[in-house]
This record gives sequence, structure tokens and C-alpha cells, in this order.
Amino acid sequence: MRVTNSMLMSNLMYNLNGSMNRMDKLNSQNTSGRKYGHISDDPIALIYSQAARNKMARLDNYIRTVGTAQDWLLQAEAGAMELQSTLVAAYEAAVDAATDAKGDGSDSDKQNIGAMVAQLRNHFLDTLNATFGDKFVYGGYNTPGDPTKNLNDRSVKAFTVEMMDIGGVQTPRLFYNGFDLSQFDGMSLEDYQNNFLNPQTEPPGFDPDNPSTADLEYMNAMAFQRLRGDILTFDVGTGVSMPVTMNGIELVLFTTPGEDGKMIIRNAYDVMQGLYQLCDDGAPAEQISSMIKPLQDAQNHLLTKTAEIGGRVRRLELLEARYTQDAINYEQMRSDAEDADMAEVILQLKMAEAIHQAALSAGARIIQPTLMDFLR
Repeated sequence: MRVTNSMLMSNLMYNLNGSMNRMDKLNSQNTSGRKYGHISDDPIALIYSQAARNKMARLDNYIRTVGTAQDWLLQAEAGAMELQSTLVAAYEAAVDAATDAKGDGSDSDKQNIGAMVAQLRNHFLDTLNATFGDKFVYGGYNTPGDPTKNLNDRSVKAFTVEMMDIGGVQTPRLFYNGFDLSQFDGMSLEDYQNNFLNPQTEPPGFDPDNPSTADLEYMNAMAFQRLRGDILTFDVGTGVSMPVTMNGIELVLFTTPGEDGKMIIRNAYDVMQGLYQLCDDGAPAEQISSMIKPLQDAQNHLLTKTAEIGGRVRRLELLEARYTQDAINYEQMRSDAEDADMAEVILQLKMAEAIHQAALSAGARIIQPTLMDFLR
């Protein structure tokens, strides 16, 4: 078959077009830094790339959540340590008051110590109402009132003290989100567990609209269970939730031996209030000394809670380290699927450019002769 000039031209243009397409692809890789510009180039690699990107986005969200959770727990830990320090100061005051009572200390000396204990009691209450941002650290989700109001408004605070008539005497009572915690002070541990901690059986014929005495006790226990389980939690991983604060009820209530040796429930605020009252009344040394053991047990209880918070902080640090390493691994996975080897791309681009220039030079010499050149 005769090879015509038009055939040479067609083949030359076809091959030059293919060479330019190859250079265009290599140039795109060089400028973008990615292997593929279209899904059809390598669907499998792009599937791995998208999976890695999704994992990285999720890890980034968890890392930010872990950071916020650490801030909350550090604030909760600082507050718990401050509560414990306040109890230590109250314990030392109780020891001083008992010592003065055994010696020649006057009632005015006890009253002076009582005035200091009153300030410690008030500071204990203020620390229980510690805030992080516009939320209470130990108030759970169920904080009454409008959080945009002035926090000095008692209707807003998680912990409040109300004066109530108990046996004809005005007595301060500690409330947590509207629930009377002072009702537990002095209650036996057995009654506390049976009536408030364990699941309650609904009384026969329960009617919340017209409650009987049993209905009121049942409703009181249910309200306490809801408040006790009310604690701020963060999702710090896939299916992993962690409390980032401590419920205020857990901080205030603790167990200590009663007069008969059996364990009873005490309220740390009421213990400090009792110490203040004894000192203010000039009570004898034996009565003041009886407050030393509850104060020691309250300190130990808060130390245990502080250690629990510290354990959560350590756990978050381990999670953060693991997420950081996972992010590096997924970034490597994404890079392997997407990123081009720049050295190889530049080398291939230079080779394609040299081949294209050689093809242009040879094609120019081949198609240069015309019919007039042959006739001449």
C-alpha cells in the first residue's frame, strides 16, 4: 500500500496528541501533588483515600472533645482539692476548739473559732457552686433558674442553704437543685441504700396527682436517683462516654461510724454547721471532739473523689496520645493513596518533554517536502 503524505500527517498528529496528553497528566501531578485527578484514574486508591479522610475528620473531632473534657476535669479536680483543704482547716479548728475546751479556754475563744468555721462553711458552699464558663462544675444538667442571670441570685445556684423550722428552731438546710440533702444527715447506711440507692418499687395504686405518704416517699426517692445520675458526660471515642465532672451529691455525702458503731450518712456542710454551732454555744470538749472523726472521714472521702478525677484525667491523656498516633497513621494512609512521588513525576515529565520535542523535530523534517519539491 502506498504511504501518502496525508497518512504521515495524520499519524504524526495522532502521536503528538497522545504525547501532549501524557505531558498534561504529568504536569497536573506536578502542580497538584496528587496522583489522580479523576475517580476513574484509580477507584480503589481513592476509596482508601476517602476512608482515611473520614477517619481523620472523626479523630480531629475526638481530639478537640478530649481537650475540652480535660479542661472540665482539671477544673473539677481543683475544686475538689479546694473542698478538701477547707475541711482540713475546719478539722484543725475543731482540734483547737476541743483543746481550748479541755484547758482554760473561755467561751469567747470558742466563739472566735466558731466565727472562722462559719467562714470556712460559707467558702465550702461557694466552692460547691464553682462554675466553668456559664455552667456549674458540680451541678449536673439539672441546674434550676436562668443561667443568664446574675450568679449571686440564690435561685440560680446549684447548692443553696435555706432556713427551715425544725422542732421550733430555725435550722439551715442544704439543697441541691431544689432537693433537700440535709435529710440524709445521720441516716443509717442501710436505710439510705434500701430506700434511695436501690431501685424502688412503685407503691400499689400510685397516684402522682393525689400522693399518699408512701407515694411521696417513692417520688422523693425517684427524684434523688435522677439527680444523683445527673452528670455532664462527653463522647470521647466511638461508643466511649466519660463523665467530665463530679456530681455534687457524691462530694457532699459520705459515710462515717455513728455513736453505736454502725455506718451512717453524713453531710459535709451539715458537719461544718454543727461544729460552728457547738463552738458558738461554748459546748464542752467532748461534744466538740465528736466532730473530729466526721471531718477526717469527709477529708478521706474527698481525697478518694479527687483521685478518681485524676484517674479520668490520666485516661484522657492516654486517649489523646492514641488519637494523635492514629491521626499520623491515617495521614500516611491518605498520602500513600493520593500524593504523587514528585521526584518520579518530574523525571517522567522531563522524559516526556524530550520525547515530544524529538517527535516534533522529526515530524518537521518528514512532512517538509511538497509536490513542487519533487517536480523541481
